[in-house]
Amino acid sequence: MDISQEHIFYILSLIGTAVFAVSGALQALRNHMDVVGVSFIACVTGVGGGTMRDLLLGATPVSWVKAPTDIIVCIVFAIITVLANKNILGKRMSLLLWADACGLALFATLGAAKAYEYGAHPFTVVLFGAMSATFGGIIRDVICNELPVLFCKEIYVTAALIGAACFVLLPVEMDQSLKIAVSAALSFSVRACSIIFGWSLPRLS
Repeated sequence: MDISQEHIFYILSLIGTAVFAVSGALQALRNHMDVVGVSFIACVTGVGGGTMRDLLLGATPVSWVKAPTDIIVCIVFAIITVLANKNILGKRMSLLLWADACGLALFATLGAAKAYEYGAHPFTVVLFGAMSATFGGIIRDVICNELPVLFCKEIYVTAALIGAACFVLLPVEMDQSLKIAVSAALSFSVRACSIIFGWSLPRLS
């Protein structure tokens, strides 16, 4: 991966972290937390999935331990969300769903890309992508005493798996940044359609 691609990867990672932080902050505001609580939930949501991925990959110490840029981004966007709270009152659930969908798509593909870079098996790469995309949101919902988004009726984890699988299946010689963009777009599209049209997998009964 050349320098320009690493830079793009880093920028996309920060964007994904910021979007997930906003989703965490919105959930915390729905639970009437103060700015400290909102910031904490934003941080947990923003870095939770990536932290678990890196620990399992052996990419330690986790990046934010030595360079807390991700944590700072989470806190900044948590405060912005708090300040904008009056303007988004009544729209929190809708914004939460879409912010989460954006974060899901980005982290599914970025997580897969990092796992691939560390030499994980292609099948495991897909699982790592889904973990990166969903773990932070699961922690957020558990702490906020909400039904984890993992168990919502619409397609959620499946969208992350599709994005990560797309990254793995695209040609190896294809530009890394383009692979991430295409895979993230597919993942977001699947999740967006599930939100808009109520798509869900058939239940066994």
